Amino acid sequence: MYINHFPQRKTILLTGASGVVGQALLARLYAHSVICLTYRKPISHPNATTIPCDISLPGLSLSQTQLKDIAKCVDCIVHSAAITDFGESDELIHRTNVRGLENMLELAAIAQVPFYYISTAFIRPHQRKNGPLEHTYTISKREGERLVRESGLPHAIIRPSIVIGDSRSGQIARFQGIYNIVGSFFRGFLPILPMLPQAYIDFIPQDVVANAIAALIEHDCVAGEYWSTSGNKALTVRQIADLIAEFGKSKGIQINIPRMVSPDIVDRLIRPAFMSELPKSVKKGFDWFAQVAPYLCNEEPFPTSLPEMETRFGVAPLPHLETALTHSLEYWASQTRACSGAKAKKDRVQLAKCDC
Repeated sequence: MYINHFPQRKTILLTGASGVVGQALLARLYAHSVICLTYRKPISHPNATTIPCDISLPGLSLSQTQLKDIAKCVDCIVHSAAITDFGESDELIHRTNVRGLENMLELAAIAQVPFYYISTAFIRPHQRKNGPLEHTYTISKREGERLVRESGLPHAIIRPSIVIGDSRSGQIARFQGIYNIVGSFFRGFLPILPMLPQAYIDFIPQDVVANAIAALIEHDCVAGEYWSTSGNKALTVRQIADLIAEFGKSKGIQINIPRMVSPDIVDRLIRPAFMSELPKSVKKGFDWFAQVAPYLCNEEPFPTSLPEMETRFGVAPLPHLETALTHSLEYWASQTRACSGAKAKKDRVQLAKCDC
């Protein structure tokens, strides 16, 4: 873990404090005062103050007096708030991820403070043989990076990949992303996996992301783009599937690893032939996988800035990824009923009849 024994105490404005990255970062910023802008519930943390607002509205739905008071006291802004759910409407994603960012940049301009933007490693366009595929989420993040670069403000852009739980405890604020794959493996809801076994799935423990962001803040680093990723240490789909199966075995659960195929084969052959036979709930889950698989999987490893940050700022090296993922699986299992031994009934029986 990165430790700065004598950090200059700062007052940091943080959005998205209730999210996965926000919660991990809030815990890491123990030496600073943090003002959290929240939409729903207040943040309970010793060094945090909560201000309810709506970042998607002009002026963040705050009075001019409130905005001026905030601008006077903050030393920097960390913008982590975003809609990441692919199931949300395009309008809501754009309103929150783009319009909300524009409003935060206006506040940063008033305060004349550095801006740390939490983007995503999945900003590249995706192409499929049957045409372009790009979700509104990644479009919004790419547009967000453009807005930040053109703002004229001192800034840094951080691009995390898939975020999993703490590398030691596995604890995480919300199960998302890779945990959906884990849950489907355990419940046997996937007849096939629309991912190639040799493809990389880049994930990063939340404490690694938090340490990287905190290091940039504490070293007043406000120039550049930083990839918070595993890089060439990322695991493949096959390695992750085998690890999940081995974890299930340790819990007394037999996990049959789904057949792995290209997403293009799913579109051309499997979807027309078999999807109509599947239960609605299974079909919905499979559609989600088919949609996100091209984002989760990469033919080549991502760039990574962690070795550079280790050298420049003393950030701890990337932990052993298999161990970190196992800790996340342990925490996930302790918080769900996935390992209770209960079997999925009707849907699983019907699914077993689909020989894909």
